[in-house]
Formats: sequence, structure tokens, C-alpha cells
Amino acid sequence: MNDIHLIQEIERYLDGEMSAPEKEAFESLRRRDSAIDRQVTEHRLLLQQLRANGMRKDLLRRMEAIHAKAEVPVITPAKTPVVQMRNRRTWLNVAAAASIALITSLATMAIMQNNAKRSYTSKYEDVRRVLNNIQRSQNALIRDINSKNNPPLNPGTYGGTCFAISRNGYMVTNYHVIAGADSIYIQNNKGEAFKAVSIFEDVSSDLAVLRVADSGFRTSPLPYSLKLHPSRLGQEVFSMGFPRDEIVFGMGYISAQTGFNGDTLAYQVSIPVNPGNSGAPLLDNSGEVIGIITGKQSSSDGIAFAVKSGHLKRLLDELPKEKFNRKDLKQKSQLNGLNRVDQAKKLEEFVYMVKVYN
Repeated sequence: MNDIHLIQEIERYLDGEMSAPEKEAFESLRRRDSAIDRQVTEHRLLLQQLRANGMRKDLLRRMEAIHAKAEVPVITPAKTPVVQMRNRRTWLNVAAAASIALITSLATMAIMQNNAKRSYTSKYEDVRRVLNNIQRSQNALIRDINSKNNPPLNPGTYGGTCFAISRNGYMVTNYHVIAGADSIYIQNNKGEAFKAVSIFEDVSSDLAVLRVADSGFRTSPLPYSLKLHPSRLGQEVFSMGFPRDEIVFGMGYISAQTGFNGDTLAYQVSIPVNPGNSGAPLLDNSGEVIGIITGKQSSSDGIAFAVKSGHLKRLLDELPKEKFNRKDLKQKSQLNGLNRVDQAKKLEEFVYMVKVYN
């Protein structure tokens, strides 16, 4: 979605021209992308300021008209001018009071909107990882020098997690992880890094598909499958991601069938997440991918949100069939029946750290 199209969509949203499904999708987008939410708020304030400016000009025109009428000389008995002066003074007082009321109302509205915006954005945060201040070990620097695949020596701007959705280098992560990236690298748990490019982005579901630039890239058969029907409340789940420079395992359960503010695209999950977990796979006991971690509720510990796998399925269906092999995610899960330790051991080969350079 380019800037012009986004502004057009914002204006349609603010003018109430969207259909109910469009409005629901756009509000979901606002909840997931703080930059777009901020742009909507700023655009609304701009329109309000323009309207207020129009009201102010209209009020000035009315006041000038009152002044013009008050200054017209009238031949009347001696006491009449005193009454006219009082009438003129009354009109001026009314106009001044109206001006003050208008300014006060606008100021109050702006304060309330700013407070509401701060309150809203303080409750939800994505879990990208800021990499600028991370000091990596000497061994990591040596790996950078010795491996032609590794990214530049500087740690990058943002980090997150992605996981394989095919054997030939297709990965999925969150859109907010790679938004605005000049270059993208993914790195496995062995320290091997590969340049990647974003080939498909869906802002509304906060998902993006990456492809490893090396056409010869291959993995082993995927040990997990994609779950297409909803998971139940209380279902145990686990995830693996990169909130640090090594892969981290986490366990939890589905605590609500909807995400932040009732978002039907997502689950609410009671699971520990930290910056760097954005884009990590969420799996059930059978080793099926049921969602992708997107963010957490900042006001409470252990409350995270994950886009449902059904939306990933719809996104993958839009990829060119000649390039993306859909059969890779349709195989029977190899994780089913294994204990959690063995499931994690098989899974870690297919989960990667994402490093974004802006």
C-alpha cells in the first residue's frame, strides 16, 4: 500500500465511506501498525483543524457583519444611541464568548485525543528487537568475517524471527519486522546467515513472506504442518524465537479466541514473549502451526497475540504456484507424538533470526 493509497483509505475511513468488512479490516490494521494508527490520528486532527479554521473564518465574517451594522449611523431620539451601543456591546460579548468556547472546545478535544492515543498505544506493542546497541561476542565477529553469507559487521536496526514455509527458501515473519528495510538477512541457530528479500506483504494481517536470495538454498523436509481449523480455548502451545542471539523456547496456552481489542484475526496467548519474538511460529501439541506471534500487551506480563494460521494460508494461496510449493506445509507433522524436548530439537533447524538494515 503506497502513501497516496493509504491517505485515500484513511479519508474513506474517517468519512464513513467504508463498508463494514473494510472498516473492520482497516481498524485491525490500525491496531497492528502503530505508524498507520498515528497517521490516522494526525489526519483526523488535521481535518478538525481545517474545519475549525473554517468555523473561525465564518465567525470572523459574522463579527465583521455585526460591526458593520453597529457602525451604520441612525437618526433616532436621544436615548436610542445608548440602546444601540448596548446592543452592539452585547453582540460583541456574545461573539467573544463564542470564540472562547470554540477555542476551549478544540483544545479540550485535542487533549482528550492525545490522552486516548497515548492510552491506546501504551497497551499494545510489537515485539521487534532493537539491535543497534547489542554488543556481539568475539566469536560472532569471527563468524561474520569467515562466512560470505553473514550480514555486515554492524548489528543492524531491528530483529525478529521467521520460520520456513517451504524447503526452497520461503519464510514467513511479521510485516512490522521488515517494514522499511533496505536489506534483510536471516540467521539460523548455527550462526549461518543468508540474504533474503521480501516478496509479499499483507499489512492487514501483519504478515510478510521472505525468500532467500540464494536460489540453491534448501532445507530438510518441514517437520510441521499448517493447521487450518481454529484451536480451542486452553489448548497448550509452544513457540521458538530469537529474543537474544540464540533460539529461545517458550510454552503457554490459548487464553482467548480473539486478539487485542477483540481482533478476530488473532489469538490471545498466555506465553512469555520478548522483543525479538515477532514472527515466531506458534505450534500446538501435535506440531501444527496454529499462528504467528505478533505482539504483546504491555500493561500485563505474559499476554501475547498471534495471527491465526488461517490468514497465513490465504496469504500463501496468493503466491505464484510455479515458485512456491504448497505441498511442503501439507505433509503430516513429524512432531506429532514426540515429547516436547524432541519437538524443540527438530523445530530449531527451521526457525531463523531476522536482521533488518535500514
